[in-house]
Amino acid sequence: MTFKKYSTAIFAALLAALVLAVYWQTTGFEFISLDDLEYTVLNPVVKGGLTGEGVKEAFTSTHLHAYVPVTLLSFMADVELFSLKPSGFHFTNTILHLLNTILLFAFLYRATGSSWKSFFTAALWSIHPMRAESVAWVAERKDVLAGFFFLAGLIAYCEYAKNRKPAFYIATFSAMFLGLLSKPVLVVFPAVLLITDFWPLERVKEQGENLKKLLIEKIPFIALSVLFSALTVVIQRGTIYTIERRSALARLSDIAASYVHYLKETAWPFGLIMKTRSPEAYVIGVWALAAGFLIIAFTFTAWRVRKTAPAVTAGWLWYLAVLFPVSGVLPLDFYFVADHFTYLPHIGLIVAIVWGAERLYSRFAKDLRPLTVAGGVIAVVLSVLCFRQVSLWKDDFTLFGYIDNVTGGKSALAKFSLGLANSRAEKHREAYDKYGEALALEPNFVRVNGYKGMAAANLGRYREAADLLRKELEIFPGDRDFCTRLASILILAGDLPGAARQGLENIKKWPEDKMAWDAVNYLGGEARAREIAGR
Repeated sequence: MTFKKYSTAIFAALLAALVLAVYWQTTGFEFISLDDLEYTVLNPVVKGGLTGEGVKEAFTSTHLHAYVPVTLLSFMADVELFSLKPSGFHFTNTILHLLNTILLFAFLYRATGSSWKSFFTAALWSIHPMRAESVAWVAERKDVLAGFFFLAGLIAYCEYAKNRKPAFYIATFSAMFLGLLSKPVLVVFPAVLLITDFWPLERVKEQGENLKKLLIEKIPFIALSVLFSALTVVIQRGTIYTIERRSALARLSDIAASYVHYLKETAWPFGLIMKTRSPEAYVIGVWALAAGFLIIAFTFTAWRVRKTAPAVTAGWLWYLAVLFPVSGVLPLDFYFVADHFTYLPHIGLIVAIVWGAERLYSRFAKDLRPLTVAGGVIAVVLSVLCFRQVSLWKDDFTLFGYIDNVTGGKSALAKFSLGLANSRAEKHREAYDKYGEALALEPNFVRVNGYKGMAAANLGRYREAADLLRKELEIFPGDRDFCTRLASILILAGDLPGAARQGLENIKKWPEDKMAWDAVNYLGGEARAREIAGR
């Protein structure tokens, strides 16, 4: 009787303990070279903390080809509370994920009344090794923060569906808006609301008579989704990754392959790594066809059981809908597949698995205790695997050394990142070699020629450094950092006319940049630099 009376609180406490046991270790981790520093300590908007000018800049500018002002505000708050130490940023990520776990449990329990299934869904989702990337990677604060507003919005919508109070409708819309300002992946939120109308809220009648009413109810959400979808496409249009063009058929094979890839990782969460958009990442021919048929078969099966097992249908549709924007339909990101893409889509898949397993088991046995024990064993195994996966994010050498090992030395991303780690440790010879290995794998890998050039300069090889920086700027022109460094390196290489021309071009593009003026001033000022450039 005591457990039944306090079951909700007990389950919430167990979930909190589980999450902290797995993720608390991150508070002792360092930043990772993939965007962490650019979002935090190197970001002039963030590193000053919560200031009026910083808040204004967060809402009026984009950062790393993304409009995520609420995420930036959360980083600014971290600076106010914990200064620029990585432990503070990791702490916030962990707490947000803990809150999301509790919110997921609360939403499912409120909507279904099943505390056990809600608990196991929240537990298996929160400590599956595929969550490690979103929580342990500071730059993916976008995931956990958007997830917080996503789940808070679902709870508000659940209350609105039960009592129709306008305040809850407004709260749902506000949560979606804040979530979109954290990460635009919440453009799928209207689709999720319609799926929850089918299950668990059961607002969709069999005859479909009220479907039109439910769609009309979602018009404000759909309009907001369209607005942010268009905004995201415009912002990311300039990213270098959109230069890759693939046919519609190839794009369909990418989508099917990514769905199947995450299904495989769900069942076998070993060797989890992110894959860049290199040619070998794609599947073609019979394998792509097989992936497509598998997804169609699962969808057909889920639809067939919509009356007897609606949770399976809803969970599978959730997985398909929420993953779609990052499934390969638009090549707007650096990665082909990455675990952090599944932070919200995986909820639907876990719902389908938990409710489906209970439905199937109950057809053959009445005593659910063996099933509960099995669920507990799975949760323990996943927590151990997740703890290990999280531990890989301790620092650059640990993470990218692991990726380099798993891929057999075939990951240009791992080589490049190990080069960056060595550069920061002032191991310039090792850095130079790693950059060279990355270029051997992918000759046009973004920024590698430039960083190899800077490593060469640190080794005193200035002419080679200048050639590498020029090559980088030929492939990806306009990088301010490399342009300003090239002018200085040309001076060291003895090419004063070249340095003058590059320096004059830099101050024309960036007249307020001190580094852009350094080379020009070294040459005797703008007039003298023009004279040298003319020679």
